[in-house]
Amino acid sequence: MATTACKPGTRTPLSREERTRLEALLKVAAESPFPGERANALDAARRLAGRHGMSLQEATRPAAAAMRPTRLPCRAGRFDARDVADFVAYSEAKLRADKERYERALREAFERGLDDGMRARARASQPDASQRPRGRCRSPQSFAKVLLSETSLPLGEIVSLTGLDIYRIVGLKLKMRSAA
Repeated sequence: MATTACKPGTRTPLSREERTRLEALLKVAAESPFPGERANALDAARRLAGRHGMSLQEATRPAAAAMRPTRLPCRAGRFDARDVADFVAYSEAKLRADKERYERALREAFERGLDDGMRARARASQPDASQRPRGRCRSPQSFAKVLLSETSLPLGEIVSLTGLDIYRIVGLKLKMRSAA
């Protein structure tokens, strides 16, 4: 690990492990429910960037962009709203890039025809409404009995599944209880 002092113009790149650690520290700083833990994580991230002669903003840029010289000196001390804003902007840019990459790959897959077989199988496995068998459905009362005896669903769920009112469901439950 490099231990260079924080001097403007003396920048060294972060290694892969250090970049991973920096991202983890910034994630803790953004998502931790504890204010002290957030502050400590951000301070540690700032120290890690400072050892390489960079500000936190410079360290969160991609490796090639981070090595470009800037006129801003390395800041030391407590984090402020600008650091948090920089991290949020970095996170949003990364999320946007991931989303764009996913959508591009999906479009290319559709263009290559990789999805055609899946769509055809899905259409073949779902019969039309006219092809569904009629007369094989349970009555709502028998369906409610099965649900009452074989599941532990709340009565409200059984009401929504069967279409019966709550009084009929409770009546069925009591009748089943006294029959057993």
